[in-house]
Amino acid sequence: MVNVLSRRDWMGLSAAGLLGLATGCGTILHPERRNQPPGGNLDWGIVALDAVGLLLFFIPGIIAFAVDFSTGAIYLPAQQGYGSDRVPAKDEAFVTVPVPKQELTQQRVEEVASRHSGREVRLVAGEYETSRLAKLDEFWTKLKTLAVGRA
Repeated sequence: MVNVLSRRDWMGLSAAGLLGLATGCGTILHPERRNQPPGGNLDWGIVALDAVGLLLFFIPGIIAFAVDFSTGAIYLPAQQGYGSDRVPAKDEAFVTVPVPKQELTQQRVEEVASRHSGREVRLVAGEYETSRLAKLDEFWTKLKTLAVGRA
């Protein structure tokens, strides 16, 4: 005997499937993560929410995982800037920001760096090193020297 779905059952399954197809948990909660390159660290909160969907509603749960993996919303955003493991490429643009010597205080450096990087920069005594550069091209050599000194 063949079990035929009623119109109501069919509509319910279709709605659940379409909802799962249209969105995954990461896509709903973190729309800014859509279209990230695949790979990197998984956001375990999103994985757990998708897994709950998988346990409660098998097909929409699978669809939620598929959507989150395909859009990249299941991955944490790549860390960039200070404190990240990311090493900038040597051809990335550096700019020289002229600041008069008499204005080179910790507060002024934080202000200028924050304004030009678009991120808040805080210099905490003992957590950074300074080094004089005759020209900007010396940056990579000096960075390697400081990194070897810390290891």
